[in-house]
This record gives sequence, structure tokens and C-alpha cells, in this order.
Amino acid sequence: MSAYTTVNPYTQPKFAIASLSLGTNTHHDIPTKVRVTSNLGYDGIEIFIPDFEAFVDEVKRGKHTELFTEPISSCSSIELDLACATAISNLCNSFGLEIPLFQPLRNFENFHSQKEIDVGLAEAERWLRIMPAMKCDLLLVCSNHLPGPCPISEDYTVDMYNDKQVNAFRQLGALAENYGVRIGYEPLSWGTVIDNWMQVWNIVKRVDRKNVGILLDSFNTLGNQYADPGQASTIRRGQTLAAMLSNLEEMTMTIPREKIFFYQIADAVRPAGICLDDINMPRRMKWSRACRVFPCEPPDSSSAKETISHPENPPSGYLGFLPVTQMTSLLHRMGYRGWWSLEVFNSSLQESDNGCPERHGRRGIDGLHALWDVVQTLTDDKLSRDLEAFFDTGRRATPSPTMLTPPLSSGSISDASELSSPLSDSEFEMELPEALHRVAICDRSTDNNSGVDELKVKHD
Repeated sequence: MSAYTTVNPYTQPKFAIASLSLGTNTHHDIPTKVRVTSNLGYDGIEIFIPDFEAFVDEVKRGKHTELFTEPISSCSSIELDLACATAISNLCNSFGLEIPLFQPLRNFENFHSQKEIDVGLAEAERWLRIMPAMKCDLLLVCSNHLPGPCPISEDYTVDMYNDKQVNAFRQLGALAENYGVRIGYEPLSWGTVIDNWMQVWNIVKRVDRKNVGILLDSFNTLGNQYADPGQASTIRRGQTLAAMLSNLEEMTMTIPREKIFFYQIADAVRPAGICLDDINMPRRMKWSRACRVFPCEPPDSSSAKETISHPENPPSGYLGFLPVTQMTSLLHRMGYRGWWSLEVFNSSLQESDNGCPERHGRRGIDGLHALWDVVQTLTDDKLSRDLEAFFDTGRRATPSPTMLTPPLSSGSISDASELSSPLSDSEFEMELPEALHRVAICDRSTDNNSGVDELKVKHD
């Protein structure tokens, strides 16, 4: 661990939360989420593109007029987007909030021609042109589930696929530079072709542009390489905590800290039963939609009595079971000093009452403060012992995926923040409840002592 460079080790990072993690835009609008985020003491709020588009639709219907200084009834669609971006930026500024991330740009993948890349660039430019008005300089681009047969074959190899991605991201980076915007590339845990940090770093490194880097997400990293909801234990077959930490240490030694543009944080609880892949909804997507939780939440009665345990994969001690504290500590020790931002999906985000944003936001800010406390106290010696356990076993665990290993899942319609199928905004909002219905029938009871919703999942 001595290889780590100390960079302001005791400076608390800036805390943010994704607007989507404060409730669905069917019931909760951006101005409400901005006010809640500020009142709870966050430093920033990510703006979720479907939330932004819902805001634009609300403005068209005559809402939020107090946020505009000039009439907008005669605006073109481009002018309206710009006016709404400016209004949101001004609102955030009035509450002392930054907008560190605009997300997600989907479907920027699987290119076979320059014409297809041009279509992707045109879609990207719609968002790039409003980001200066929003005073946001980072756009998230995610890997994707690709409907239909996997595009990789003997005639179109992974290397050929990645070559196309490198070319496309070089062009995207050049376009983004015109607007003063950086591009953060995130691997989804169920991307059809690209699903882990090694693959994304290979592409970003070859792109070789200062404004193109990596966006890391604790759920999408650990939910792919450590966990598998298709196993009874919810741990990837053959995987161990020590082996996972070894892969994360490799990540921190491989990627220069300045190329990690952003860090999103979420933990997860185990589903009530094994999740199976569907054609359009892989198990990791099902699990993600219903079972993400905030970091370092206290265990509820069911997780405290957890019986699924193994010496090589000990309980986390929290409501969620992923090694989020260790991943975050390793990133901190390698010198990452960027944002810590929550991106949590859960069935509880569909709740329509006015208290929903505040409940989730408070759980989130409490979790971030608890996580920061842990990172300051989780010593290098403790991390070293966990890693030594990996080497003492003679590397018995299955290695983490490499750039050439097939993806762990058969694909998905993607994360709610990273939907890859070409859904309209209204279809997106309809699609999430359907996903939750298909994975589980969820009801919640509140633990009066902890204030944490207990998620009960009953499979069909």
C-alpha cells in the first residue's frame, strides 16, 4: 500500500446525489429535488436527462414560470432547451449547488459506419450545446445492452468493435471540446460487449484525449465482478472478497487518478430469490431496479440475521453487502479527490407522497458521511490483510473479467440511469414500474429505529 500517494488525505470530498435518486419525475420535479438537495447539505446534484426532459414538458404546460425572466411561449425547441438549462443552473446557484454531471448519453456504441457515428454525434450535440448554460462540464456516456444477437463474431471481433469505439470517442471528445465539456465513459455491469473497467480503460487510453476519461460506479463495478444475483449466494461463482480487492487495487495502480473523472456510489441488498435472465431484462438489471441502497446504511432485521455467509466473503455489516467501503477507500488512497455522488435505484423511488425526496436524500447524505468516516478509519493495514488473504490462497478464486472474457450477463435494457434501448421519455417512465413488477412484488415497512425502508421482495 505504500505505493499510494497522499493527496490532502483528510479533505472531505464534495457530496452529490443524482436527481433520479430522489424520486421518479412522474411525481417529483427538478425544482423540488434541488431544494431538498440543498436543505440536506449536499454540494451538488446530478441532472438526469429524463428529469430534464420532464422539466421541459412541464414548462411547456405553463409550470415553473417563476424561474424565467422572459416569455418562452414562442421559443424553438433548441431555445427552450437552453432556457430551461439556464433556469435550472440559476436555481441551483441560488441554493448554493453545483451541477457536476449531466447523464446519461445512451446508445453511443455498436458503430459499423461513419454515418452511424454521425447520428450518435448529432444526438450528443443536443445535450452538449446546453451544458454551458447549465454550467456543467461533464457528460456521462455509458456502455449498453444491445438488443438482438451479440454483435461479436468471427467476422467482427472484440478488437474490431473496440477500434470503432476508439474512433467514435475521439470524435465525440473533439465535439465536446467545442463546448468546454468532458466525457466520462462508464461500463454497465450488463453491457453486451463492454461491461468492466478494464475494457473501458483500454478504450479511453487509446482515445488519448484530455477531455475523455472514466466514470466509475461502485454498483456497476462490484455488481459485475463480485456479485451475481443469478447465484443463491448472490456472489459470482468462485469469487472472493480478497480477489475482488486485488482487482480493485490493480485498477487504482493502472488508471491515472486524473483520468477518473467521477465516482458514483450505491450498495445493494440481496434479492429474496435467484434472479433469472429474460430476453429484454437480464438478472442484473432486475436486481438493480429493485434492490440498490445507499452506502453504509445500518442493517435491518433481515440483513442482520443473514445466513448466506462464507469466510472468503464475510458480511459487510451494513444493509447492503457489496464491498463499497473497500472500493472507496482504495480510490481515496490512490489519490482520487473528485466528487462522491449517489446513484441509487429502488422500488421506493416510485412513492408519490411529498416526503419521498427528503426521505431518500436524508438516507443518502447520512450514508455519505458514514462512508467518509469509514474511509478515514479503514487503515492501509486492514486493506493489506484482506489482499494478503488473496495471495495466501494461491489465487484459488476465479479471476475477474479481462478485456477478452465474455460478459457475465446476457445483456439488459440497461440501468435506469443508463438505459440503452431507444425508449422515449414517456416510455422510460412507464418502463420502470413494469420492470419492478416483473422482477418482484415489493412492499416496504419502516424500521422505526433506523428510519430505513425494509425491502421485501416476493418473486412470482
